[in-house]
Amino acid sequence: MNKFTLQLMGAGSLTLMLSGCSVFFTDHSDDYQDQKPVVSTLEVPQGSASSKDALVIPNETEIADLEPSKPFVTPRAPFVFYPMVAVGITEQDDAIEFLVPASKEKSKRIVADFLTALHGAGTPISTQTDDQITTVPFDFHPQSWWASLWSSVTRIHPAQTAFSFHFNEIEGKTLMRVQFRDEQQDVEPSGWISPDQNDDAYSVAIRLWGTIGRQLNQSSAYLSNRDDAASFPVWVDHKGIYSIRLGNNVSPSELEMTLSAAGIYIVPGVDPLLAPVPPEDVARIGDVVDFNIPVGKGEKQKLFNVYRRNLDDVSWEEREYPYKITHQKAGDFLVIDVSATDYPEVTSFHLVQRFVN
Repeated sequence: MNKFTLQLMGAGSLTLMLSGCSVFFTDHSDDYQDQKPVVSTLEVPQGSASSKDALVIPNETEIADLEPSKPFVTPRAPFVFYPMVAVGITEQDDAIEFLVPASKEKSKRIVADFLTALHGAGTPISTQTDDQITTVPFDFHPQSWWASLWSSVTRIHPAQTAFSFHFNEIEGKTLMRVQFRDEQQDVEPSGWISPDQNDDAYSVAIRLWGTIGRQLNQSSAYLSNRDDAASFPVWVDHKGIYSIRLGNNVSPSELEMTLSAAGIYIVPGVDPLLAPVPPEDVARIGDVVDFNIPVGKGEKQKLFNVYRRNLDDVSWEEREYPYKITHQKAGDFLVIDVSATDYPEVTSFHLVQRFVN
């Protein structure tokens, strides 16, 4: 028997084995299709109620109907405000003064903690005495690698900002003077001046004002006192943005009276906007303005009119700001959106001061 014959016999045997069941045995898998169903009738006594094939739900009329489902919205934490203690602030020619209703030791501790959070890693305090704290230079605008290399080559390093805090306790309160100066490597530092001469220094001073007011209000630290309404209308969030507590269930007329008393105007229109000046004096993109050039001695000369392309040269007083009324457990709050400005903390501070003074 040759090899081909063996292969042929093997293939035939395998085919016969696989199909053997269907060849030698009858397939009864479809017999059910020819069978007739058995139908039986339920016999019940005469006069009984007819049966119903239905689901009976007890107290079905007491169950409320389901409402259509809505798209799921990720829950977000409510905007949290913290009450503040009234801290007096005065801008002098050479300093900004805070009148803190606390002892000198407590005021120094609050400032030290604030500087630690502002500086980050390392020690923020350069020298400290009984009545003064001097900080190390703060670098609010770190250089890129290329800029740092260029400074190393030219030996011209950027100026950094250092602060000085002087404390004087008077009748249980502390008069704190805040100053700053620019310090530059290989250059003699300038004298101490007021933070309002520098945008970064002024922003830090305003943020410190909110931090002091928040830290001194002990009710912000205890959950049992969260419902207590502070007498000072200015509240602050963790980002240093301020808001005004209006009261409970404030009506539109009451809101308008509060804004009017503070010298704030509601801008007519669909969007809720307000401004520190009348609506007709608000600066907007597209306004026709004068193009002036300096001619010396503080004077300017007009060349021609141009359309305003941006608001970079417009002060905070001439702008309009979106606002909203936020309802919290502690009451209704006026929240002014100042995120479009370069220094939101400063703009927010200027706006809320109108409700204090």
